[in-house]
Amino acid sequence: MARLRAKPKATPDDLAFGVHACERALGEGLAKRLLHAEGASNRRVAALVEQATAQGLPVEAVEGDRLAELTGGGVHQGVLVRLRRLPATPIPRKVTGPSLAIVLDGVTDPQNTGAVLRVAVATGAEAVVLPPRRGVALTPGVHRASAGLSFLAPVAAPQNLARAISLLKEAGYWVVAASPGDGAEDATAFDWPDCTALVLGGEERGVSRLLNEASDFRVALPMDGRVESLNVGVACGALAYLWRARWPG
Repeated sequence: MARLRAKPKATPDDLAFGVHACERALGEGLAKRLLHAEGASNRRVAALVEQATAQGLPVEAVEGDRLAELTGGGVHQGVLVRLRRLPATPIPRKVTGPSLAIVLDGVTDPQNTGAVLRVAVATGAEAVVLPPRRGVALTPGVHRASAGLSFLAPVAAPQNLARAISLLKEAGYWVVAASPGDGAEDATAFDWPDCTALVLGGEERGVSRLLNEASDFRVALPMDGRVESLNVGVACGALAYLWRARWPG
């Protein structure tokens, strides 16, 4: 049987590793092959091997060093899967009821992207829009950080964000940028639109000037002056639940 090969210290993008991510990939029918550490006694890994075998997938026991090589030294917990092509969610063409879309503008940390995808699933977001570059796509690190919820999140195909904002407006969304500064409204007192496209900026630069200008509103979370900012994942959770509190499902 042919073995997966990767450049040293590189992680192929069509992998997911760690128990939770592999469990979710298998459960959603998105795995096409499973590798596990030979001689491992982890019961959860054994259960994944059984599940993959029952699905008729190729299963291979490999040395732990091989898993470390494939995952770039990531915490693989003795198991990884190779993925099928992940489906993309289309940007909504028209919305008639409460709906939340999330747009990530230059978010580069897989941990933050994974956290945002967890929030998207938890709050029932309609779509998560990622940029084609200058941001994190659906990588193995994102799958692990999201505990596999990246396989459930409604992620749109990466595209030009200005165009995505235009499409969201045409569909009936009001664009709300999480962007502190002059003119930003207190997010806890803000009258959240029923159809909100929430724009979140990158870890260092925040929301870009172009998307700020394209937004209908800007909001900021009130914070103790000793706190400069919150990371993107935490901010997304707070803002998404403020929207959800105004528009419960």
